[in-house]
Amino acid sequence: MNFRYFMPVNTYFGQDCIQKNKDVLRSFGKKAMIVTGRSSARKNGALQDITQALDAIGTAWVLFDEIGENPDVETIIRAAKQAKQEDVCFLIGIGGGSPMDATKAISVLTANPDADAEILFTDAQAKALPVVEIPTTAGTGSEVTQYAILTQHEKRTKGGIAQPVFASVSFLDAKYMAALAPHITNNTAVDAMSHLVESYLTTHSNAISEKIVEMGLAYWKECIPALKAREYSAQIREKLMLASTIGGVAIAQTSTSLPHLLGYFLTYEKHIPHGRANGMVMQAYLELFGEEHEKVQRVLSILGLKSIAEMGHLMHTLLDCTETFTEEDISYYTKRAMENEAKLATFPLYPLTEEKIQEVYRKSLL
Repeated sequence: MNFRYFMPVNTYFGQDCIQKNKDVLRSFGKKAMIVTGRSSARKNGALQDITQALDAIGTAWVLFDEIGENPDVETIIRAAKQAKQEDVCFLIGIGGGSPMDATKAISVLTANPDADAEILFTDAQAKALPVVEIPTTAGTGSEVTQYAILTQHEKRTKGGIAQPVFASVSFLDAKYMAALAPHITNNTAVDAMSHLVESYLTTHSNAISEKIVEMGLAYWKECIPALKAREYSAQIREKLMLASTIGGVAIAQTSTSLPHLLGYFLTYEKHIPHGRANGMVMQAYLELFGEEHEKVQRVLSILGLKSIAEMGHLMHTLLDCTETFTEEDISYYTKRAMENEAKLATFPLYPLTEEKIQEVYRKSLL
């Protein structure tokens, strides 16, 4: 048995954890850039909490609040330009996966002021400024992963930056999710579950990552009734955040697998939220393994599900899927997916053919 395990993120979990642990921010420098969307961080209180903490320790800050869903490279360039002009020392991402991923990419461009944006996809050794992450949804796990996913319009898809950028510190406070809309809560929760399942089944799984996944799936199972009812207590919000972060810890070791690859094209072409896109292909993905596959059975057992079909029914129950697709859509998505040999190779049983990928899409979308 041979594997490597690395998890460097200093993580604080619990109510008011920013205020209680604000002194850890002192070591990152005299000025921060806070990276958010336009309004959610203000509404949920996270922006106020972090600015009060920075003010209390005498750290200056500037705000970039223009991160939309699935941020593109052009937005990263604009934010990095401001960060360089303001001479910031570190960056703080607040939000779901989009702001947190964007923060990592901005940190790279800011730390390399003479480089153009191509460095994000070509130079894995490029340095980055320190990053602090504050998740306000429970799905992406970006607060504990090294990944940052950006929209690449010229390629009509999403792709990860080359640099492994772990946050130096993450603050996890479920109170920021208190007013999160049900469809966002469920979409992001399915993303977290997808991370756990994909990590468990990939060729890159290992003894530690699998035990971590089993713990995350157990927390996620406890949330299923609330996700179905679309009613979430403070305790459920905390469990969802734990499951999400545990999923991030798992994929930081193993990366993701086929549902993420197939879902990226649904997100780019149909604007389907990332977590929901993963959930839409989950049943057909598991069917590639077969009902009797030992690890698939373990996943289903932990989640309290009796069959792969029951997993599919659960996804249908939790997600609001109204989009329609054509054979032309499926043909295009399939051809694009076949371009990513590395992600296809994460499927452990046999080489995936174009016919198999097309079958997954057909089962999921038609």
